[in-house]
This record gives sequence, C-alpha cells and structure tokens, in this order.
Amino acid sequence: MHWRPFREADLSFCLEMQPSCLGAELVGRAAALKAWRSLVQHPAFLATVIESERPIGRGTIAGCGMGVFVRAAFAEREIREPRPGLNARIIAKVSAAVSPGASAVLLSRDEIGQGNAGGGLDFVNLYGTWQAGALQPAELTEVQGLLGTGFAEQFAGYRFHRVLKEAIGEDQVSFARSTGTYRVVAEYANSALVVVTPETARSAPYSMAASIYRYRAPELRLRPAEQELLAAALNGSTDAELSQELGLSVESTKKRWLSVFDRVGRYKPEILAEPSTEKEGRGQQKRHRIVAYVRQHPEELRPYFWR
Repeated sequence: MHWRPFREADLSFCLEMQPSCLGAELVGRAAALKAWRSLVQHPAFLATVIESERPIGRGTIAGCGMGVFVRAAFAEREIREPRPGLNARIIAKVSAAVSPGASAVLLSRDEIGQGNAGGGLDFVNLYGTWQAGALQPAELTEVQGLLGTGFAEQFAGYRFHRVLKEAIGEDQVSFARSTGTYRVVAEYANSALVVVTPETARSAPYSMAASIYRYRAPELRLRPAEQELLAAALNGSTDAELSQELGLSVESTKKRWLSVFDRVGRYKPEILAEPSTEKEGRGQQKRHRIVAYVRQHPEELRPYFWR
C-alpha cells in the first residue's frame, strides 16, 4: 500500500466508506454531497488517499483522510463547548454559503498565508477512515499508519496550531486514544472530540503528529505562480508536461522558470552556487538544485503573508 494526494474523482468512493462522516444531519444527503464537491475546490481543503496494489472490497482505495483549515474562533468555540456533529456544522455552513466553496468557517488562501506567518492554523480532520470490514488486521494497521504518514508528508510546511477531529465509531475512538498524541476533549455515545496541540504532539517527539509541528518559515518569497510551477516540477516533469499540466505555453513555462531563478538568486543564492563545469551551470541543473531544495523545504510551497 502507499499514500497519494487526493483526486476529485476519489470523492464518491471515499465518502461511501463511512457515510456517518458525511455530515448530512443538518442539510440532508443531496446538499451535503454538493457541499463536499464544493469543498474539494476550496483552498482550505486538503486530503490524502491510501491505495492498495490489489483490490480491496469494491476498489483499490483502502483509506482516506480529508480536512479543512478553519477560523480560530470556530475551533475555539468547538473546544470550549463540545457537542456531537462537528462535520455536520461545517458542511451546513459550506452548504449555506452564497458563493460555491465559500464559507464563514473556512480560511481563504490569503488567510492561510497569514496563519503560516503568524500564530498558526486550526485544522479539522473531517474524514479519516478505511475499509474496516474488508481489511485484514495487519492491513488495517498499515492503513492507519499510512494515513498518519500521508498527513505528515503532504501537510508539511504549514504552521499548525490545533488539529480537531470527531472520531466516530469504536475503531476510530480507540485509535485516537492509543496514539498518545490526541487529547480527548469530550466523549459522546459513539464518538469523541479529540484535539492535537503542540503540547500533546511534543509528548511523543518521534510521532507523526510531532513532525507536523516542526515548522520553518520560507525564505524564497515565491509568488503563487512560481509555487505552482515548482509543486508540479516535484514529479520530474519536462517543460512540455508542465505546460500541459498548468495550462501554459512552453514559452510561458520557461519564463516562470526564469522568474524562479531570479527569486532564488536574490534570496538564497547558495542554492545556485558557482558550478564546477559549464554543463552544471545550465538551466536544467539549476532546476534540479531548486527542486531538490524545495522537496526538503515544503514551506516554500505554502501560502505565506510577507509583511
């Protein structure tokens, strides 16, 4: 099994794995599904899929985790006055939004950048589940571990403040208790509100939770278009492939690379140190150095509010 970034086409199958996490209690199933489709397009939405090399149940997706960055006031109220139905309240707010994907509870890209540059971000794990009935015990353990690994790797570079989740069902509640990094805020009939904070994460310094709190501020001051190019380039794509993926001409793609070179040369020139041979000084070698640096510094690809 392995983790990979979520694709929009995964949504229906992932939601079917645990319908109780759909959050339809306040708005009904149809409106909730529409809200989820809107969420997938929102900059506050992040998700990971666990995929199996062999079919499991009705497909190869063995597990999925999805969540959103929310406003600090909303997170604080949920912790101060805990009650069941965390997902439903978020889905209802998204469903009631005037414009698609907008919500008073979700953060915009600019607000995420402000959180990364300030006191951190509050994140609600809306959906962390797996095909429990179709998995062998060893497979279940692997999926649970990969959900944590995928979360830590995909979300690295964000400045987290608190991570909230309503664990639903005995398996999820037991798993939350067993990790040692969650604080159980409240327990209900078949669920519990749990929170990860910097303090609880540090209590298990080698855990996946602890890794997401090891934050470094970016240094390259990349523009969103430059971040978009570098994020796509992490897969080793050619200019032609990058152009197709980004919807640009090859000439425009090359201009973006020149802009990236200028940024790096201005703010962190040691990445583009004087080459030992003419060949190493070519643009392709510059790209390799920059991509290697960004792969080790994911904060460079996250929204950030430069003061």
